[in-house]
Amino acid sequence: MNQVFYGLIAFFVVFSLFLIYHASKEGTSVVFLPSQLAAEEPGELLARVRVAGRVADLPIEYSLQPIELKFSIKDNNDEELSASVPVVYHGLMPDMFSVGRDVIIDGTFSQGTVHAKTLMTQCPSKYEAPDLSAQTPHAASYALEGST
Repeated sequence: MNQVFYGLIAFFVVFSLFLIYHASKEGTSVVFLPSQLAAEEPGELLARVRVAGRVADLPIEYSLQPIELKFSIKDNNDEELSASVPVVYHGLMPDMFSVGRDVIIDGTFSQGTVHAKTLMTQCPSKYEAPDLSAQTPHAASYALEGST
């Protein structure tokens, strides 16, 4: 009786570990930069990728029949020479989507193109430091006193 009980416990522990491993394998992905994907072999197939980049200053094609968005992304640094990677997304264009906007893409990578399943735009930081030089001397001293 004890051997059967311990055997069942061992089976459920191993089975639970297998399920946890399998679920975490399916739900994780590595975040790539566009320059890293551009360096991949042309025939390389990556079943699941997450790419963080900036919409390149290249033509953006958006059609409604069928709903398809084609554009290119590059690394977030502002170097003009960074490699770009083409992206194809079958879905509505996000409201904040434009050239120079930072995006995060989940999808697959095959034949040198990212086939996006999800496309998210990152909102820019809206904080701007107040310009103390444009204020009157009294207001500037109050702003400095109020910040301490």
